[in-house]
Amino acid sequence: MRTFCVVGKSGAGKTTLVEQLVKALTSKGYSVCTVKHTHLRNFDLKGKDTMRHLASGASIAAGLAEDETVVLMGKKDIEYIKKLASPIDFLIIEGGKGLVCPKILVGDIDATGENYIAKWRLGEPVEPVLEAIFRLPADSVQLYVDGKRINIKPYIQKAIISMLIGFISTLKGIESMDRELVVKVNLREFKEKEKVEDLL
Repeated sequence: MRTFCVVGKSGAGKTTLVEQLVKALTSKGYSVCTVKHTHLRNFDLKGKDTMRHLASGASIAAGLAEDETVVLMGKKDIEYIKKLASPIDFLIIEGGKGLVCPKILVGDIDATGENYIAKWRLGEPVEPVLEAIFRLPADSVQLYVDGKRINIKPYIQKAIISMLIGFISTLKGIESMDRELVVKVNLREFKEKEKVEDLL
């Protein structure tokens, strides 16, 4: 997952750039998650049923409409969002100037003092920005253990991928493996089943 922030003053065109990046990336077949980082204390949903569910203690409250789904939860950090969105190709954060991640500056492209991976103004082509974000490193394998992201060296990533492809390619019903493999292991359930099997 490549993660970056789109920063700049209000009205500079951050949302416009995010929209253009999302359209360009999804048209190429990439999956994208966006986050709007705001300084507001909370979103104005007081009294709505989903907010009441959250206030009563639910970890996540979701609203399902005919054309869209809204998910609400208590305050989370970007690492939690990454875990929630994974596996996904790009995480784009609009705002988040104080976050530690690569940044694209929108508007005042003459600004200095921070190492921006790209600078952009309204009306400019988006291709140079796309080139910059594709230069960001992306892990081929993302491993989370009990919610904690574990960094894996490239040669171990390659070994894991080769092993999984070797096993999975022998299964019936696999027509192609072009983009991604998602394997989730419920260790608690696995251990419970082993206990039952030991008793039999």
